Amino acid sequence: MVDANRTKALLVRLTHEEKELLKEQSARTGRTQSDIIRSAWKKLKIIELPPADFAETVVQLRRIGNNLNQVARAVNMGEVHIPEIKNVLSEIVAIDKKLSKILLGGGRKWL
Repeated sequence: MVDANRTKALLVRLTHEEKELLKEQSARTGRTQSDIIRSAWKKLKIIELPPADFAETVVQLRRIGNNLNQVARAVNMGEVHIPEIKNVLSEIVAIDKKLSKILLGGGRKWL
């Protein structure tokens, strides 16, 4: 039965194997191929792309982290006496990990 509210069509390209599998699933479940595709799509975790300049931000943050790491080594060798430098470095590393996670798909989910 066709839903009267569904007036828009979408062309989806599948391999021969994917089409056969979809056809078999439809026959086994008694659901239409469209219904199976809609159901699978609704269950997907859709990840938003980060802003266009996000990758460059991560690169810059890593460079800052590298510079701070060099300073931390100097502190450890007694060449520099700045107690807070280790805390700052740890915070930047934590921020870098969070940004990388977002960049790699751990960001917000579309509703």
